[in-house]
Amino acid sequence: MLQTSLSKAVLDQAARQIQQELSFPLYETAMKRGLKLYREGFVYNAELIEQDVVQANVLDRSVYKPVLDLFQLSQSKCQCSSTYFCPHLFALFFYLYANVGQVGDLVRQWNTKRQEAAPKRTTIVQEQAVPAASIDAWEKQFEQSFHYFLQRHRPSDYWFAHYLCYRFFPSLIEKVPYQDGEKWLYHLHAALFTFERLIEYSEPFQRSTYQRTFWDSAIADFVNVIQQKCALLERKPVTNESLLDECRQYVQKMVCSANLYLEWCIRVYGLVWRTLFGEQWLAQETNELRAHEPLADAQRLALIQLALLHEKDCDIPPLVENVRAPLISHVLFWLNELANRKHWTRMALWWEVIVTRELLLEAPLGFRGDVAHKLLAVASRYTNETNDSTWYERLLQALLPYSASAYSFYLLENEQYKQWVELHIIAGIDIETIHRPFLSMIEKRDRSLLLPLYHRAVDERIRAKNRASYKEAVRYLKKIRAAYRALGRYGTWRDYRDRLCEETKRLRAFQEELQKGKLLHD
Repeated sequence: MLQTSLSKAVLDQAARQIQQELSFPLYETAMKRGLKLYREGFVYNAELIEQDVVQANVLDRSVYKPVLDLFQLSQSKCQCSSTYFCPHLFALFFYLYANVGQVGDLVRQWNTKRQEAAPKRTTIVQEQAVPAASIDAWEKQFEQSFHYFLQRHRPSDYWFAHYLCYRFFPSLIEKVPYQDGEKWLYHLHAALFTFERLIEYSEPFQRSTYQRTFWDSAIADFVNVIQQKCALLERKPVTNESLLDECRQYVQKMVCSANLYLEWCIRVYGLVWRTLFGEQWLAQETNELRAHEPLADAQRLALIQLALLHEKDCDIPPLVENVRAPLISHVLFWLNELANRKHWTRMALWWEVIVTRELLLEAPLGFRGDVAHKLLAVASRYTNETNDSTWYERLLQALLPYSASAYSFYLLENEQYKQWVELHIIAGIDIETIHRPFLSMIEKRDRSLLLPLYHRAVDERIRAKNRASYKEAVRYLKKIRAAYRALGRYGTWRDYRDRLCEETKRLRAFQEELQKGKLLHD
């Protein structure tokens, strides 16, 4: 039985590991939720699937199947998309621990140790003078902490990204001897330092698609942490100009040295600049970035980001022309930023860049459809706000074939039926797959426009060289005959039919179908 398979020693050791490895200010909510789920009896069907590995069902908003590794917590997992140690894993642990001890006593023990540790930290702060705020001093402190962190965690471990986000970063912000803006600036720099380590140590994992995806997700999620710290700084701004200048230089160095994940580095750079720095810092930052000769892509993209933030759009075109890194992800992000700020007239510059530089081709092949969809969504917002559809149609043309469906609807809405037919011919869309009401709509306006589609359908069926396709070809030939008759061009139909019969005279089965369809004689 499960109760006899797990000893008290194993569960006590797991309890100590949970307390040591989890930062409870971050996981307190998950613990309380898990305790509630356990006490309400929502844990059931627990079973030992491997030695010291237990799986169970936990009823929450849905039924989840957490898998708890009591020996190595980092290998525990759950179906939910919550934090590393989610409420369902806590609920399962409490369910197991109840077999060997009092869950309430365990939770009180965890809380008591946290409360006992707090006065010690307070005493240290009271006994020591608060050190002067310095970015350089903070960085040295973070480096020292990271050195000790590396002694406990291997960078080659698949979970190293998780350890950086949920163990190392919380350890940096536990002891902050500052107040107001300086406190939150310290938090921000701890986040920036962790962000740089995430990028630095992601390199060995880039060769595996699965592992790279894990790091991509971790880095994207951590940018949200940086955004939260910036939001706190907006409410408690820093007034120390010397400290701000140190911060500016730090962020500039971070973006200029970026190799991997340049897209996310530029976003973080823009976040920090929008939060901390105003127009008075722009000239100095711009001059320092331009001092790098020749300008690398990182400097060019940073200068573009600054120009966008401070509405210096005239500075952007020469910078864009010489960027060698893929631009499409940056442009898509910037377009959304401009749209959110309702700067519609400033977006026209980017439509021209997308069209002339064919930026969609820079996106990985498997993602081009998604990128085209997102670009068209922003372009549609632009068109609706400005009533300028010129760029929208040019974009639809530039993004083909990924925009074929959207372009088709656009042409129908604007009654450009000839172009609609040409689009379907170029795209190789078979007439049989086209929505019938669309064909009826065009037929009422000008049925001659559909003739190229019918002719192509006949040619394709004849090339298939089987009886079923010949029957379909005859069906379309009857539609062609009806169309020519209605257009008063019956002589053209006879010429076409006679030439077709001559070209296919060796196809006996097709000739038989023509005979059955009464198409050989008027």
